Amino acid sequence: MRPIDKFSLQEHLGEYKDRPLRSTLYHLGKETGIKVPGYVIEKQFELTHYFLLFISWDCPFEEGCEIVILNKKLKIIGNHSFSPFYDNFLLKEVFQISEDHYTVSFDNQHAFELNINYPSENFFSSVVKVKKLDVSQ
Repeated sequence: MRPIDKFSLQEHLGEYKDRPLRSTLYHLGKETGIKVPGYVIEKQFELTHYFLLFISWDCPFEEGCEIVILNKKLKIIGNHSFSPFYDNFLLKEVFQISEDHYTVSFDNQHAFELNINYPSENFFSSVVKVKKLDVSQ
């Protein structure tokens, strides 16, 4: 898992309430033709078969986190949304446990196990699997 700075998002000006729900994704400064939810790329990683992006909404007290997985041809192959409704998902850390297996933690003491199944072992299996971890100790 190698941290990178290859992706950026379209900048939105004006009032927060007037912003669109999706932003254009850029790779090395060039438009990809992809729109993703969110406004700020918090972390981005390059792996053997894919790119892993963590995108936030930049909304104080109602922070959500979008995980977007792109293949090396820059096509979205999976995603997961941590919704801020009644909670806060401000990204704190991402740890790689093993290949395609991660722990994602948030400031509000939530932690999740993230598994990426790509290239897919089975046509019908989900690319992204998320499991909540108990952090109450």
